[in-house]
Amino acid sequence: MKTITRTANLPIWITVSLLGVVLMVSLIVQLAMAWQAHQRIAPVSAHVAQLEGLQGALFDTEESLARLLPESNALDPGTRSHLQALLQALLDKNNHLAADTPGRLRAAQLALGDQTLQPKVVLLNVLKTLRTAFRNEATAHKVLTDSIATAAKFEFEFGIAIMLALPLSAAILIYIMRRRIFEPLQQMSYLMELLGDRHYQQIPVERIDPTFQPILANYNGMVVRLSELEAEHMQYQQNLEQQVEQAAGALIAQQRSMAQSERLAALGEVTARLVHELRNPLAGIKMACINLKNQLKTAAVAVDALDRIDLVINEIERIIDTMNHFLQGARHEPEPMKDIVIDQAIGELLMLARYQLPKTLSLDYRGCPNLVCRLPDSEFRQALLNLILNAQQALGGDTGAIRVQAECRDNQLVITVCDDGPGFSEAFLQDGIRTFVSQRKDGTGLGLAMVKRFVRNHEGSLKIYNCQPRGACVEITLNCIRPEHD
Repeated sequence: MKTITRTANLPIWITVSLLGVVLMVSLIVQLAMAWQAHQRIAPVSAHVAQLEGLQGALFDTEESLARLLPESNALDPGTRSHLQALLQALLDKNNHLAADTPGRLRAAQLALGDQTLQPKVVLLNVLKTLRTAFRNEATAHKVLTDSIATAAKFEFEFGIAIMLALPLSAAILIYIMRRRIFEPLQQMSYLMELLGDRHYQQIPVERIDPTFQPILANYNGMVVRLSELEAEHMQYQQNLEQQVEQAAGALIAQQRSMAQSERLAALGEVTARLVHELRNPLAGIKMACINLKNQLKTAAVAVDALDRIDLVINEIERIIDTMNHFLQGARHEPEPMKDIVIDQAIGELLMLARYQLPKTLSLDYRGCPNLVCRLPDSEFRQALLNLILNAQQALGGDTGAIRVQAECRDNQLVITVCDDGPGFSEAFLQDGIRTFVSQRKDGTGLGLAMVKRFVRNHEGSLKIYNCQPRGACVEITLNCIRPEHD
């Protein structure tokens, strides 16, 4: 939900950011124009002072000319010095706008210093020069003020244009971005969320802004590739499931084959015991026949009696040789021992067993991590698989639970397999596990017998009991834990 909200607000934030950038640029332009206006207005006050100074010099010159007496033959030194000081002050300030103003001020200074002319002529020349400089400065001042007014008018019009253009451009920008950018991006965001549900849909790029067309083209290519990969994945998953089912079927077939082999092994064990028991009396009979033959050699007997005894001895030897050969064939080479990670071995076995169990039958496991034992791997897995299949058969129907637990108890591996079926009968609990004896009518009585023999061969113990309120448990204890895992 948060992702969808962020995606929905993304166009608003992009638009606000762009408008903020446009507004910032316009403010910077306005600031630059205001700085230029300041640079234009700054000389105005100084030039006004220049005009006032020229006007004051003109006024003082006119006043000196008015006070001049007709009979005066020389200009008063005080008046001359005062006017010279005014002109020099104007030159020092250098606030003129007209280029010829400094020259005219110097010319006025030279005219004041000319003592060969009449005072009236000197003052008239100075007055004429100052008036010309004043007119030129006034003209330049008018040009300056006109340019400032023109610039101010332009800035005013530009400000109004920005005020009108900014909202209009913002509306146009929002419309264009919404049609060309935001809607395709929102559509792509929605479709990317659908990718999680394996809905692969492409985005048409006809109305997309050319800048974003490569991105959406890449997205469409990605969607096509994902759809192809999804098809490949589904095919691979189907093949994998078929392979797992085949492997599970092969495992169960192997278990049945091993059960048959176990039955034959049990028969071989019974036969070996029978051979062992018969071989001893046959050897006694043979020795008795030999002794009897030696005794008959000294007595008077039938001619063919010794031959018949030889035949008996030969047949007994043949029977003994046959039994020895059969007994040797009944022996089998034991599986080599190896270090087994118990959790890993049981986990792999349960994963394959689940494919052969009904979906309504639960198979739970609680193990002991990093527990390593030294056992024959195939025999260990076969014994555990027999316990699981026996538990399934004891449940009868398609529902129920089987619990497998492996733990380290008193430095020994203890594996418990329990079910919530009807449990063992009292007779079975009292008599214990015996070969070819089963609680089920169609049972062979070899599954638990094989497990018992496996445990006995590895100097372990096996315990069967019922749990409350119902169910049966088989607990095997093996002294196989590696020293480093004690």
